[in-house]
Amino acid sequence: MKLAIGIVLAALALFVFGFLYWAVNPLAYGSWNELPDPAGAKAAARAQFPATGVYGFPRPGEMADGMSAIVYVRHDLPESSPDPVELLKGLAHYVLVAAVLALVLPRGAGLAATVRRAAVLGVASVVIIEGTDVVWWGYPLAWKLWGAAYHVLLFVLGALVLTRFLPVRRRLGGNDSEAERA
Repeated sequence: MKLAIGIVLAALALFVFGFLYWAVNPLAYGSWNELPDPAGAKAAARAQFPATGVYGFPRPGEMADGMSAIVYVRHDLPESSPDPVELLKGLAHYVLVAAVLALVLPRGAGLAATVRRAAVLGVASVVIIEGTDVVWWGYPLAWKLWGAAYHVLLFVLGALVLTRFLPVRRRLGGNDSEAERA
């Protein structure tokens, strides 16, 4: 029960952090290029991208003519902002993130060891995921660095909250007790 409470509290902390990082903080979006004609671009996007989904050119295996693009299109944006359903989906996502962190963080370790493990997991994740986007998909490094910082900080924040709720591993005759392994 204690760990479940920790997972929920960590999820709430991650949810608030995500809001502050992406919705309140304008700095990350400074890495985006400005559109010369946002209304024209929106009209062209509606015409060229008729359905919600991912579009890209050139297709894999085709020759590029000096330009490539990957476009994510959502035609089903909610009427209200923020949308309660989207917020609940986000909170559920953070519950899952906190639960996964609770599984991989060391039991009975001190704060420094727990945070170090979380930071290493975060760095490993961003090297794989954000690095792949930069190397293979051509995403701008400046934009992906914002995502990388966010993800590492997310792991560390989650660990800081969960540390207080992780089960403590005790040694009994050289073996962990059955209850502590559960």
